[in-house]
Amino acid sequence: MSATQAPAGRRAIPGGRWAHVTRPTGRGEAMVAGLVVLGVSLTVTVAGAFVTLGLMPASSGTIRALVVLGVLTLLAAVVRPRFGSWAQLGVKPWSRWSRRPLLLLPLVLALSPLAFGVRSVEPAAWIVLGVGYTMTGFAEELVWRGMVLRVLAPLGAVRGPLVGSVLFGLAHLSNVLFRDSVALVAAQAWGAFCFGVGYAALRRRTGTIVPLMGLHLLTDACAAVSAGPTIALLVGQDVALLTFGVLLLARESWASRHPGRPAAGASGREAATSPDRSAPPAPNLQ
Repeated sequence: MSATQAPAGRRAIPGGRWAHVTRPTGRGEAMVAGLVVLGVSLTVTVAGAFVTLGLMPASSGTIRALVVLGVLTLLAAVVRPRFGSWAQLGVKPWSRWSRRPLLLLPLVLALSPLAFGVRSVEPAAWIVLGVGYTMTGFAEELVWRGMVLRVLAPLGAVRGPLVGSVLFGLAHLSNVLFRDSVALVAAQAWGAFCFGVGYAALRRRTGTIVPLMGLHLLTDACAAVSAGPTIALLVGQDVALLTFGVLLLARESWASRHPGRPAAGASGREAATSPDRSAPPAPNLQ
């Protein structure tokens, strides 16, 4: 009998012995699964911080963080099959993206720092920024809007994204091991929560994480090279994404509680021809 084969008379659970973490079926299991992912992320980051400090004492916190990020990215790719197929986690072709116009606001927000111009950046720094932000966009969206949002699906269309965003914010507290300012890391964690709410709502409404990976990369990179006031720009982006995400989740919640009725803001054509189209069901994350 294989490790994933159930004994006679018992139903086999997809995901093997880790099924309760990677494929939870109840709210309690979903919460535990989310906390396990957070725990693994923090453990790997903390361990990586001390290992890189011992092996690379002369390297900057940025370089050491980049190494740890590489390990986390590799780990995410390795464990990904346990959480579902690429499509189930939101990696889908353009033709399967829903409600594409919703992506325009985060795109504008991501590019907005460039309105202040681009500061001078050394060629080597461009490489570090490019590699780092590419891995960040891929790994964080795959894990937090792909895997975590999927395992938190039993919590519901609103609670799941909010809990996932809290966990996403908490995961950023480990950055204190690579930065000198605790206050800056705390602010970054709050910003990650706001960012997470907006992107989790977009994941639900569009059914994909592919554009979110690119938008995440653009948001980080444009803010890093902008000649404008970085902190003010990031705060503005976070407030906008939090507001946008809350509105999207509220609209979805309203639609789920009033099936067959057009949500506020639906066009007359939508309301008259197909009430259910005004707020179609969100993509199935399970």
